[in-house]
Amino acid sequence: MADADEQSETKTDTSGMSVEELQQQLSSAQSLAEERLDLLMRCRADLDNIMKRSVREKEANVKYASEKLVSKLLPVLDSLEAAAKHEEGSKALYIQLLDILSGEGLMPIDAKGMKFDPYRHEALFQVERKDLDEGIVAEEIQKGYLFNSHVIRFSKVAVAKRYNNRQVVITFKFRR
Repeated sequence: MADADEQSETKTDTSGMSVEELQQQLSSAQSLAEERLDLLMRCRADLDNIMKRSVREKEANVKYASEKLVSKLLPVLDSLEAAAKHEEGSKALYIQLLDILSGEGLMPIDAKGMKFDPYRHEALFQVERKDLDEGIVAEEIQKGYLFNSHVIRFSKVAVAKRYNNRQVVITFKFRR
C-alpha cells in the first residue's frame, strides 16, 4: 500500500507536473494573493484617509475663508470709528472700503447713462426725459455689484422713456 501512495504522489498529471509541484504552485499563488490583498487593503485605507483629510481641509477652508477679508476690513472699522467723529472721514472710508472689496473681486456696475441691460439692471420705474433716448438708464436708485464677473446685486434703476410732447389746447366759450 505504501508503494501505491508513493506512486500516486510521484504520478504526473497531463501537463507533466507532479502533485508536489502543483502544491508548491498553489502555495506560492496563495501567498501572492495574500500579499496583493494586503496591498489592496492598505491602498483602501490610504484612500479613506485622504478622503477624510480632504473633507477636514475643505471644512477648514470654508470656516476661515473670510478671515483674510475680515483682516483687511479691520482698518476700515478703525476709520469708521474715526469718521464718526469727523464728517469728511465718510468719503475716505467709502473709498478705502471699495478699494479693499475691489481687490477681492467686487466691482460696481455702471448704470447711469448706459443702455438698460436686464442682466445687470433692475428697472423700478420709467421717467420721461427729453435729454435721453428711450431705454437709457436715467437714474441709479441703488448701486449694483459684480463679484468676479458674476452679478451679486442688480442695479436698481429708473429708465428713460420717450418724452411725449403733448400739447393740451383748452378752449373757452363765453356766453353772453
